[in-house]
Amino acid sequence: MGRTIAVINGEQYWHSYFPGDEVVYRRIQDCAWVLRDGELWCIDRENATRLDGVLWRVGAIRPSERYRTALEVIRLSGVPCVNPADVLLRGFERLSMLAELRAAGLRVIPFDVAQGDDMARRLGRTFPLVVKAGNHHGGYGKVLVRDSEAWGDVADLLFAVEEYVTVEPFIDYRRDVRCLAVGDRFWAMEREGRGWKANVDTRKYRLIEPPEVLVEQTRAAMNHLRADTLALDFLEQEGGQFVVLESNDTPGYSGFPEEVRAALADCLKRRLR
Repeated sequence: MGRTIAVINGEQYWHSYFPGDEVVYRRIQDCAWVLRDGELWCIDRENATRLDGVLWRVGAIRPSERYRTALEVIRLSGVPCVNPADVLLRGFERLSMLAELRAAGLRVIPFDVAQGDDMARRLGRTFPLVVKAGNHHGGYGKVLVRDSEAWGDVADLLFAVEEYVTVEPFIDYRRDVRCLAVGDRFWAMEREGRGWKANVDTRKYRLIEPPEVLVEQTRAAMNHLRADTLALDFLEQEGGQFVVLESNDTPGYSGFPEEVRAALADCLKRRLR
């Protein structure tokens, strides 16, 4: 008898990678979760579906505590999930993601953090700098501050933001490179965006041979997290050194070869066995 696999916020082609199984597509925004008598159920307005496996493809949406709870329920159920729910929980929030990268021994872009009313004003130092408010994705909540006058205006605005703020130096990078891992295989993509924000509004990209230094760091993060798949975004500085900008435990595969998707499906199949 075939198994039932839920693809959460995923692309509509995954059923072709699981022949003989029932693949259902659900949106995390529309789902409720129930763990009853050891069985995991995903419930939306139309269906209540008992699950044997989960392919978690929740990408660049703002995470909420409701989504974190869903991962905790999946984790408690023991139902196979890719990435595993405990890995997704460790990278659920941007600060925890950066802390994990540091714990893995990676050279992460330096940053300061402030939380509390008007605490961001204490962070502005050397310009230009980049301010990031909260845990937004896709370039939102981020601003480049070029001088002290602009910093004063931004700090005034941040007073109204009820979230933590990070400040990091602006890196006038040579290129933005994503190193993608699935299992023990690695790919790399060089990307060019329209503005100063790396990996946002990409207009050009090309696959490249993964630089060994990036493979080593990506492998270190994979081993530290015990992840099935992971993408690390690097900025290459003028001197040729790379610095880690962030990691993504639910990376998009657009522009990467089809074998990437097949490899991810194989990860879940192995866990299901």
